[in-house]
Amino acid sequence: MSRINLFTVKKKLNTKNADISKLVTECLGDKEYLNEVVVLLNDNIEEFYDTIEVCIKAKDRFSISRGAHKIKNGLEMVQASVLLHYVDLIQKECQHLDTFWKVQDILNQFKIEYKLVKESLSNQINNLDD
Repeated sequence: MSRINLFTVKKKLNTKNADISKLVTECLGDKEYLNEVVVLLNDNIEEFYDTIEVCIKAKDRFSISRGAHKIKNGLEMVQASVLLHYVDLIQKECQHLDTFWKVQDILNQFKIEYKLVKESLSNQINNLDD
């Protein structure tokens, strides 16, 4: 597998970074609750970064896969399709031996995309008052 191209993935999935519209409906438009959900998601992703970096060094593919699985629900809530795609790729690579360099490459792309998603979530929540 060659290096993951962020633009190609986005174009293939034909989606924006994140969309909180369903989450807003489920939260009845409560901006404070939405902020709490986003903070929890951010905390889980930071924990994921820490876990995966240690597990790559330890060559522990099972823990990498479990860590990736842990953040899936949060990403689904905010409809972050590209990030979900990267998580699926990480889990798929963890099924193979000696693909830790690929996992690291996917994680690097995940981090780039997550910065965009984080900004998008913040903008969407701030625009709820409009």
